[in-house]
Amino acid sequence: MGEYGLNFKIKIFISFIVLLAITVFILLLPTMPEFSGIWLPIMFFIIIAVLAEYLAVYLPAGGKITVAFPISFVIILVYGPAMAMLLEALSVVWEIFRKKEVWYKTIFNVAQYSLSSGLAGVIYLFTGGLVGKQNFINYLLPAALCALTYCLVNSFLVAMVISLDSGMNIGKVYRINMKEVLPSYLAEAPLGFIMAIIYVQIGISGILLFFFPLFLARQSFELYTRMRKMYLDTIRTLAATIDAKDPYTHGHSERVSRMAVQLAKQLEFPETEIEYLEYAAILHDIGKIGIEDRILGKKDKLTEQEYEKIKEHPVIGANIIESIEFLKKCSKAVLYHHERFDGRGYPHGLKGEAIPKAARLLAIVDAYDAMNSDRPYRKKLSRVEILQEFEDGAGRQFDPVMAKAFISLVREERMN
Repeated sequence: MGEYGLNFKIKIFISFIVLLAITVFILLLPTMPEFSGIWLPIMFFIIIAVLAEYLAVYLPAGGKITVAFPISFVIILVYGPAMAMLLEALSVVWEIFRKKEVWYKTIFNVAQYSLSSGLAGVIYLFTGGLVGKQNFINYLLPAALCALTYCLVNSFLVAMVISLDSGMNIGKVYRINMKEVLPSYLAEAPLGFIMAIIYVQIGISGILLFFFPLFLARQSFELYTRMRKMYLDTIRTLAATIDAKDPYTHGHSERVSRMAVQLAKQLEFPETEIEYLEYAAILHDIGKIGIEDRILGKKDKLTEQEYEKIKEHPVIGANIIESIEFLKKCSKAVLYHHERFDGRGYPHGLKGEAIPKAARLLAIVDAYDAMNSDRPYRKKLSRVEILQEFEDGAGRQFDPVMAKAFISLVREERMN
């Protein structure tokens, strides 16, 4: 679950989800098996579910990935949805005592995970699935619908709370969220189904066989986050060299990066494109490292010759980025971020959609931050003046569709 404040709408939503989860649990109580004879395996599943939550990998952009879903899937198939809801609650509620989570986030997580399991179990039973120790191969379709329901409910509830916090359209948040979680569920659902079959045939020892692949899955998630953090740290170090060289634009690259990601999400860029756009935005001015200090720090108006020198920085920056393997995909955005939609920009005078999409977006947020900041040669513009500049520049300096979306974000005070 992402970072959000406890505003009134979120309070109401969390309360509703908690009450709904409790209601579903009460209605499903008749499906709860007797604890006598199964308390040992249930304790075992609770322990490994808690471990799965404890070993969650926190993502750089917020949220986390766990490998707990296959365990919940096994419980739904073997012991029923009520038991799965109880296990979900017990495996998450302990986080309230950890510093990483505040109480209301934990309450929401307990409710939404439990509700996801409960509704998924209802779908499994409703579509003909049977609970217990049997051959689940005969219930492939109900099991698949069960896994799909869990994925849809879980992602919808998280998307809803993010929407209430950010003000973004729920449909848009949901589509973005699904792109993040769907690959994980597609990988984990078959594993959970196989675990259920093995558990029925062999018992707890069979589940232990899956610890290694589950651990590998978790390690692959963590490796991804570490690599991405390393990339971002490297990029920010490179960008810091510009801040040191050009003190008048201190923090400019970070602000442009943040706004670029916001605008890209508004325009529904694919997640992979957003990631590289973030890198490009941080590094868009890296080429200024090759520009003389006296020109960058000049307080008076630049001469024509000095301006020509400044115009070299996109080419210098693109050449630097081209030499770094994992940044190559960012080079064109950096090279063309000063092109204009009407073809009067630099360095190559590209026009319209011949300019790469990421570069057109960078041109907008870069211009906004420049207008919204004090510079040696002028004071920052007012909000009204900035919006007028974008309205006048749409279709000339800026991509009109992107400019319209950006103006909307600024007017709604969602661009910061």
